[in-house]
Amino acid sequence: MIAPTTSTHARLPSAAASATVPTERFLSFVVAAFILATYLVAALPGLSRLPHLLIGLMLLGLVLRSIKVPLRLRWDAVVPLSVAFVAYALASVLWATDQSAALVSSVGLVVDMLGAFLIWAALQNGVSALVVAYSASAAAVVQAGVALAQYIGSGEARAEGLTGNANSLAIQLSLTAFLLLLLLPKERWAQLLALALIVIATVTTGTRKLVFVWFSYIVLLLRDVSPMFRRPSVGTAFVLLLAPVAVWASLTFGSTLLSPLEEVTVIQRIEGTFEGRETTKRSGLMEDALVVWWQKPVFGHGIDQFRIAGSYTTYSHNNYTEVLANFGVVGLVLYYGIFLVLFARAVVGAARGSQTGGVILGILVSVLLMDVARVSYSSRMTWIFVMIMALYSSGAQVLRPTADRGAR
Repeated sequence: MIAPTTSTHARLPSAAASATVPTERFLSFVVAAFILATYLVAALPGLSRLPHLLIGLMLLGLVLRSIKVPLRLRWDAVVPLSVAFVAYALASVLWATDQSAALVSSVGLVVDMLGAFLIWAALQNGVSALVVAYSASAAAVVQAGVALAQYIGSGEARAEGLTGNANSLAIQLSLTAFLLLLLLPKERWAQLLALALIVIATVTTGTRKLVFVWFSYIVLLLRDVSPMFRRPSVGTAFVLLLAPVAVWASLTFGSTLLSPLEEVTVIQRIEGTFEGRETTKRSGLMEDALVVWWQKPVFGHGIDQFRIAGSYTTYSHNNYTEVLANFGVVGLVLYYGIFLVLFARAVVGAARGSQTGGVILGILVSVLLMDVARVSYSSRMTWIFVMIMALYSSGAQVLRPTADRGAR
């Protein structure tokens, strides 16, 4: 029983509201557990299926609530676009070379998308954004603590936390930082924790993608400290003018400027990029993916098929070329159409002075830049963030404990 609505608050009669309290508590508990499991156990053998069980329980919680009162869901173009891409990915199994591998990947994608959709629905039906904020914060603090122990205690050059991959840990911690800025924009502890997570990710993981995170984070800080950067015509133009200068300076003086910090792993890897030592294999993967894509440019080879059709037997480490090789131009348009909608909303919100719009814009810039060096379409975190950004960019004020009412 789903009743579409454009209202941000649904005032229930007191008896109905009382009847929904147990289901709301159950749903909140399951959402928190799902977030914690996604962060902490998704990569651990024997526990990696726990998020799947929790997805089933989230669905059960929404069904139980719908028995008491009709569910209310805002119309959002991002949802059908996301469903269209996932459906296309599932259909691509039909023309995949290795259909068994493609089927496994497509089912995983469907499950991850379903989990994100259920969080989107739960946040509109009794679950507070604080549940997501606190559970993500707790999980990120645990991951950061494990990363510090690995980096300082065990002497690992690139900490992996509980994710099993340094890049995944860096993305998890940095995106959580932006999530806190989005959900709790006025809370000082959230702002400090966001900065701490980005710093810890930078120091312990050695991931160069965090350069993009720092760029977006600094722009957000400038918006907070200077009124000039809240005026898009001035602040945006200033940043765009400085960006080419920053790129030129980094290419010209990068090694010299970074030399005082050369003991830090991420600095060593950035210097390696300047000197061409860290890019040869990645460039080869991307070039090979483009060759594979050109063999079937419209529909691609099918989900997770670049590793089959390409020369490297692995993914391309670039989401743009990976999507092209697997799904062709059709899949690329479907997938990045989602981000185009979110980007347009965020720009409109930021232009109106909305802090929420600015944070979403920062998240999108970071994600789209990081996609140059990672494959994100198959990540559960990606879909969770897509759905949360969709709800916030649509102007759903019910989510904000400290509401930013600049976006409409």
